[in-house]
Amino acid sequence: MKVEQVKHVEVEAGRLEYSVSGHADAPALLLLHAIRNTRHLFTSLLPELAKHYRVVAVDLRGHGNSTDRGPFTFERIVDDLACLLEQEGLSQVTIVAASFSAVPAQMLAVREPQRIASLVLLDGGYYSLGAMPGFEHDPTVERLSSTRFQTVEEAERQFAKRYGGRKLPAGWMSTELVRKEDGGFGYRLPREAFDSYFHQYATYDLDELFRQLTCPVLLLLADENHLPDEAQRSFFREAVAKYRSAVPQAQVRTIANSLHLLMVTHPDETVNEINLFLYR
Repeated sequence: MKVEQVKHVEVEAGRLEYSVSGHADAPALLLLHAIRNTRHLFTSLLPELAKHYRVVAVDLRGHGNSTDRGPFTFERIVDDLACLLEQEGLSQVTIVAASFSAVPAQMLAVREPQRIASLVLLDGGYYSLGAMPGFEHDPTVERLSSTRFQTVEEAERQFAKRYGGRKLPAGWMSTELVRKEDGGFGYRLPREAFDSYFHQYATYDLDELFRQLTCPVLLLLADENHLPDEAQRSFFREAVAKYRSAVPQAQVRTIANSLHLLMVTHPDETVNEINLFLYR
């Protein structure tokens, strides 16, 4: 694997930090993380992906070492990513987007269809968060904004336990967390960003977005057996069926026994599905 380079791109009200690895003349992948995470979410995938692709992984606005200034909107994320593609000279790229970032990934594919060769959506972007059973905006924002850990290592141990005791990369949460005034470690993502991004995910007009998609899409799903109840399982089944109807070119696959962050619980299987999709 070519040594990973850390780079920056100037965007509105600041700059984004991103990394580039792999070979310059290989097909390009742009990796977009989930909310409150950073590009280090993909650490376990990078060695394998970089064997075959030019891999660009970015900290989205408000996350990691990128600008913490708003506005925190999907439209602004799309503008930011367009600047990144221009700086890297990427005329053709496949976007691999996790969770909430799958919506702006599809928006970018609609805005610049000549540049976005295909999309891999990792368990996100095919449903409205506002319609999901059990989701409550204000309590969710409050919970995440007030979450505290004694140390980064404690946070990593808690998440390793949540993900079935898997050994996660050391330090993978170091850029997600920052010491707060109360002495604990909380998420770096500002409360304003949690509030705005969740609001966008809950209210964005997905039906209109889906109708405009023309590129090939792989929707890669977590195992529904890990969902807490039948109401949520039924909701996601209906959302998948609706997405299939709206985006007929989409392929839909599930990774058995996986949780929502597929690249964390099943990195090898995630890489295999990406390769099968792109080389089929």
